[in-house]
Amino acid sequence: MTLLLDIGNTMLHWAVYKDGTPGSGGQFMHRGEDLARLAARAWGDMPVPGRVVVASVAGSGTGRALVDWLRQHWGVEPEFIRASARACGVTNAYAEPERLGVDRWAALVAMHRHYPGVACVVDCGTAITFDVISAAGMHQGGLILPGVEILKQQLLQNTADIHVAGGRRPVQLLASATADAVNGGAVYLAVAAIDRIITDLAAEYGKSLQVVLTGGDAPVLLPLLTTPAHHDPGLVLGGLAILAGEV
Repeated sequence: MTLLLDIGNTMLHWAVYKDGTPGSGGQFMHRGEDLARLAARAWGDMPVPGRVVVASVAGSGTGRALVDWLRQHWGVEPEFIRASARACGVTNAYAEPERLGVDRWAALVAMHRHYPGVACVVDCGTAITFDVISAAGMHQGGLILPGVEILKQQLLQNTADIHVAGGRRPVQLLASATADAVNGGAVYLAVAAIDRIITDLAAEYGKSLQVVLTGGDAPVLLPLLTTPAHHDPGLVLGGLAILAGEV
């Protein structure tokens, strides 16, 4: 049994694989929380896995907390996946391949396996990232934009007397309260950016360009896009499973 962990800046997603087949899984918010307590709640009753394979962009502090818990609870050393120049039929466009976020790398590997042809993955998390891959598996490069929550926080940090509670709120085109106006503005700004970037990419790579959204904010943004897109919430974990040799 292998436990796969996709640790973003805010959320941790996990899945168990056994004999090449995905089993149980889940997610939790780890940012600003006690990772050991969250890990014990999620995996405390789980049988000891033979492997723990990790893709993390959350920073060294989170990584150390995870390693400590895995050693103390299971006696298991995790395997941290890194982006490389080439893997699983995909060639990295970065001159310094290891500087590409491992979540983006895993998503590209999954895209090449499951979405033949030229494609763009848009990961809508703490940041919104774009990566294009050719039919031959050549990464074409990407873009990174602030995510919805960052857009809201930037506004709040640079204005006076605006207070907005965290968490997702219903999106309104025209709001009658400041909190809803800030939320809707951030969401529509992200949607407008995605639509424009995909329009320009389609002009360059052709109308056959496939667009796949993943990440926590994808369900909020997808219904507002004019761009046809597919939603694949398990894309990064799926790519991690490929990189780990589990499928």
